[in-house]
Amino acid sequence: MFKKILVPLDGSALSVQALPAVQRLVQGTDAEVTLFFSGQSPTSTLQQRKAPGSPVPLIAMPGAPGAYATGLIPAPQPAYAESPGQAVDRWEHDAHEYLAAAGQPLVQAGTRVQSIVHLGNPAKEIVRCAKDGGFELIVMAMHGRSSIGQRLHSSVTAAVIRSGVAPVLIVRPTRRPRQAPAQRPPEARSP
Repeated sequence: MFKKILVPLDGSALSVQALPAVQRLVQGTDAEVTLFFSGQSPTSTLQQRKAPGSPVPLIAMPGAPGAYATGLIPAPQPAYAESPGQAVDRWEHDAHEYLAAAGQPLVQAGTRVQSIVHLGNPAKEIVRCAKDGGFELIVMAMHGRSSIGQRLHSSVTAAVIRSGVAPVLIVRPTRRPRQAPAQRPPEARSP
């Protein structure tokens, strides 16, 4: 039986469909599952607030001067800047939150689960993580709508298989999901 299993997730609703198969695989064992997410570094450090503030009537504010009591002042929409390091920290935090939400069914079933987040090319980072971590099995969901040969050609899955770093179990999703997962993975934000 496998003791260390790596499960790369890419944020798609298809990728999380590998988790029920992982749960069946580790049920009744002391296996450890590591959920993995990789992506490119955030490219922008100038962020705009998501929603503008609503105008606030000055009459509702304590101590508002009488001359302005009937006017409205629109709330400003300030931009804020974050350093590249802060952008990466935010991205990593969002990625760990995504993996924690995706892994909840495994945790509730009593499986030991951890998450790893790496910046970089997903295929290369999965291979590096599997090699450095001594994982015995990699479980990935299959993407695409064509034949299995075409799905594996020039994809992240194909690169991981070709690496030979560990056996790869490819899970065929049971159906095309109609909605996105509850929590989305982080994305590099642009101005």
